[in-house]
Amino acid sequence: MHIAIYFIVGSLLLATGLIYLTKKLLKTAMAEVYAEYPEHSRILTSPMANLFGIKSRGMKQIRGNGIFLLTSSQLYFRMLLPKRELLVPLSSITSVDTPKSFLGKTKGMKLLKIDFRNDVGGTDSAAWLVRDLEKWVEAIKVSAELN
Repeated sequence: MHIAIYFIVGSLLLATGLIYLTKKLLKTAMAEVYAEYPEHSRILTSPMANLFGIKSRGMKQIRGNGIFLLTSSQLYFRMLLPKRELLVPLSSITSVDTPKSFLGKTKGMKLLKIDFRNDVGGTDSAAWLVRDLEKWVEAIKVSAELN
């Protein structure tokens, strides 16, 4: 009986610690990102978007939460852990789609998926779970001048 109580208390403490750490990481990351991209440069912001991966990196990637921005010239994603960035110039985006899965991963909801030309002349794609999906799709299509 005591072991079960210790387990429950320990689990609650661990969960509380993880929530605190995530909030602290998000606050720090947002301050850094917003310093780089002031409000007047941001068209849309999703402070807790969930990246499902980048196609060229394969299926074994772990999903990651982070800050997702649309500016007048690019899409920018800053993953919280591990700290990773993805910049996609709007001029390189070739299509926007809303599949329910990407790289074999799903949450049962539609994702924001973009196809784009990469730095080495090939193509790639990435997908996120975002709030206000249709708003993101429309804003990217307009900003990237896609039909």
